Amino acid sequence: MQLSVNGHTLRIGQLGPDFIILDDAAEYPPCRGEITMSIDGRERRWPIELPDGVSAQRLRTRIARCRLGARAPNALGKDGIQATGA
Repeated sequence: MQLSVNGHTLRIGQLGPDFIILDDAAEYPPCRGEITMSIDGRERRWPIELPDGVSAQRLRTRIARCRLGARAPNALGKDGIQATGA
């Protein structure tokens, strides 16, 4: 799993319903990002918001569902997740 934010890619060690734990420390102000997860060759991507940003001082990084306006509505599945790959 990975988080793309401000043109950088960060590895995600743990994904919860409203948080992530990154493998390595990072610092970013509040912004939007995208989570990418690949399972059995099927890749899923979905936009998220980082309402508190990312801080090396916190283990958990709070995430929130991004408003559909962050991406064209037809690019997302009915669950708000974009599926790609085979």
